[in-house]
Amino acid sequence: MEIKINEQLFELLSTEMKFVLYVGLLKEPTLSELRDATRASWSTVHNIVPKLQGLGLIEVQEEKTRVKSVKKIAKLTDKGRMVFEKILELNQLLSEDKA
Repeated sequence: MEIKINEQLFELLSTEMKFVLYVGLLKEPTLSELRDATRASWSTVHNIVPKLQGLGLIEVQEEKTRVKSVKKIAKLTDKGRMVFEKILELNQLLSEDKA
């Protein structure tokens, strides 16, 4: 099921909430995938991810790749999942107003 994000909602969301949205939509993206999806700089990623971890919204797990490098995977926590669901509710409400 593809979710279309309302432009008005996207403009209203803070950068932090956009990160929560994308982690939820992409279902466990790497930090590189998250950076690409949000079009954020690495410095923005490195500032926001720890903030979201501190708020208990996401966790980052490290996994070793076949070439023995480490990739970092972002996952929503239970609290993060609840926030993600609220963002989707707001998306639905704003989309209904448009119809």
